Amino acid sequence: MKVKILKLLPALTLALIAIIAMLTSQIFISSFANAEEVIEYETTQVQERADSIDLTNSKILVFGKAEQTFEADQAIVNVQIESLDLDEKVSKEKNKQLLQQFLQALQDKGIAKDKILVNYFSSYTTTAGFNNKSGTRTCTSLCYEVDSLDKLMPSIEKAIEIGAQVSSINYKLSDYRSKYNDLLTFAIESAKAKAKKLLGKENVEALKIKEEREYCCDTKYQSYYEGMDSSLLNGMITVTAEVQVLFS
Repeated sequence: MKVKILKLLPALTLALIAIIAMLTSQIFISSFANAEEVIEYETTQVQERADSIDLTNSKILVFGKAEQTFEADQAIVNVQIESLDLDEKVSKEKNKQLLQQFLQALQDKGIAKDKILVNYFSSYTTTAGFNNKSGTRTCTSLCYEVDSLDKLMPSIEKAIEIGAQVSSINYKLSDYRSKYNDLLTFAIESAKAKAKKLLGKENVEALKIKEEREYCCDTKYQSYYEGMDSSLLNGMITVTAEVQVLFS
C-alpha cells in the first residue's frame, strides 16, 4: 500500500500545480479586465471634464500693438565747421569768423538763437593737407533745430555755402507724445479684440494693463551729402505702442 501511495504522489503534485496555475490565471485575467474598465472609466471622465470647461469664466493675458507712420514736421541738423592753417592763431580765428557768419545766417533764416547749440570745439596739430608740414585744424560742432521743415533746406544750403559740413539730420514730430498716447488706446483695443475671440464672448473686462517698456524715439537719423536731391530725404517717422492686458 505504501508503495502505491508513493507512486501516486508525483501525479497528485502535478495535478495540484495545474489547479493552482488555472486559478491564478483566472484571477489575473479578471484583474486585467477590471483594470481596463477603470482606465476606460477614468478616460471618459477626463474627456467629459474637458468638454465641460467654460472659457467664459477664465482669465487671459494678451498682447496688443498699434503702429502708424507720420510725416515729420521738425528737424535737428548737425553741422561741423572746420578751418585749416599753418598758423594756429589764424586757424582758430578763421573758425570763429565762419561760426559767427553761420550763426547770423541761421537767425536770418528765422531760427532762434536758443535753438542753436554748440556741442564741442577742438583744435589740434596735423600734417594732413599741409604737404607734410605741421599745421592746425580747428573744428566746431553744433546742432540747430528747425520748427518747420520749410526752413530745413535753406539752412543746409547756407551751411554748405560757407564751407561747413552737414553730417546728419534728425527728423522729429512736434506732437509725438499725443500721437503715442492715441496709439496706446488702439493697442488696448487690439488686445481686447483678441481676448473676445479667445474667450468666446463679447463682454470682456480689462483687469490689468501694462505698458510695454521699449525704446521710443521720435527722431529718424538721415545722413546728408552735398549735391543730394532733397526729395531723397525721407522725413517719415513710425510710432509704435505695445501693451499687455489681463482680461476676464
